[in-house]
Amino acid sequence: MDRTAELRWFFRRPPPQPVIDWFEKAADPEESRTDCYLVLAGADALGVKVRGGTTRLEFKLRPRPPERLGVPGGITGELEEWQRWSLPRGAITRFFPRFGLPKEPWTEVAKQRRMTTIPYRSDSGCRVELTGVQVRAQQWWTVGLESYGPETDLVPALEAAADELFGSLDLHGGLGADLSCGYPGWLATL
Repeated sequence: MDRTAELRWFFRRPPPQPVIDWFEKAADPEESRTDCYLVLAGADALGVKVRGGTTRLEFKLRPRPPERLGVPGGITGELEEWQRWSLPRGAITRFFPRFGLPKEPWTEVAKQRRMTTIPYRSDSGCRVELTGVQVRAQQWWTVGLESYGPETDLVPALEAAADELFGSLDLHGGLGADLSCGYPGWLATL
């Protein structure tokens, strides 16, 4: 199991141009992959997916409700802390009926992602991403921060990365918490 703290925003059109410009300067080249998510109606605290290019099934659980977090630039988001497990897909999917999980419907989410990692301490940091998302013939964008490392570093690492990303940008009104949630919450709204 690993733990992360995350802030993420979803947009129906590209995010503000200063954010795009920051990623063009700071992030690695764009990568593509398609993840398959099990969409659970009304469930924003449990994510189930098969990460593109792997045969591993990932479970992601948010053990408590999100908290509002303000970061530089007048930006607010819903801070979510997650616990994640990765298992061989074949071994676990036969148990879906026992868990009450359907074998369908899985939703394919195609991603075009630019990402960089902002170190915090020797064993912690924050992955920062800008991703174009194609799902159910809809185009979306997401900006996300996902910190990792010891539990005591998760929120400070995320805040430091948010400061590096947003601290020097002029976003004319910022980003609001109304656009902020994790993938399970976003998929549940489609």
